[in-house]
Amino acid sequence: MPYKRTKTHYQILGVEPDVPAGEIKRAYRQLVKSHHPDLEHHKRSDSEKEKATEQMRVLNEAYETLMDRARRAYYDRSIGIIQRRFTFDSSGISEDQAREIYLGKVFHPARRDIGRVLSAYKKQLRDLSLDIYDDELIAEFEIFVDHLEEVLHSASESFGREPCPRSLDAAVRIMRYSIAQAADALEEMRFFCQNFDYAHLTMAESLIRISQDLSRQSLRLTRT
Repeated sequence: MPYKRTKTHYQILGVEPDVPAGEIKRAYRQLVKSHHPDLEHHKRSDSEKEKATEQMRVLNEAYETLMDRARRAYYDRSIGIIQRRFTFDSSGISEDQAREIYLGKVFHPARRDIGRVLSAYKKQLRDLSLDIYDDELIAEFEIFVDHLEEVLHSASESFGREPCPRSLDAAVRIMRYSIAQAADALEEMRFFCQNFDYAHLTMAESLIRISQDLSRQSLRLTRT
């Protein structure tokens, strides 16, 4: 009997609809380890093999849909999931009020999220230094890289979506430079995952330091 799918892609992978791409990848890999059709293949009956193959197909479909940003957005709409986004109307409020709202709802959350991820990079390097060819270490690093990409994309979107009060123009401009440096670091990490050249990780570390310095500069500008 064919394997019937009555769950959403999120339920199939055992994750919540608001999780980042890194968590989706982690959940998928754990499920593959226990559901792959080749697992104890010789001990399974033909019907069990057929069911395992179908389960794996469903897992792959869910994973491929949710890991593609455009497909995931379309899928979310199709099942009635609405991504809640902060928006505010700056008309009718003072510059000081608009400034405080923007800092509290856009600037500080985005800056904080990016800072948390970038600050974890040194630990990632320490872990990788044990063996840069170890499959599990590389897999964990790729999850970190995916998470960084998700955070940078979200921050960039929030800065582009919400109107910036004029008094914060300079701070936001510096923060955008910070995001750009972090994005360049992300690209170096991707290169490393392709060719295992440690020089890419060293370059990424330098770019992260620049990004962090710019982030601190942007924060100081919000206090002037």
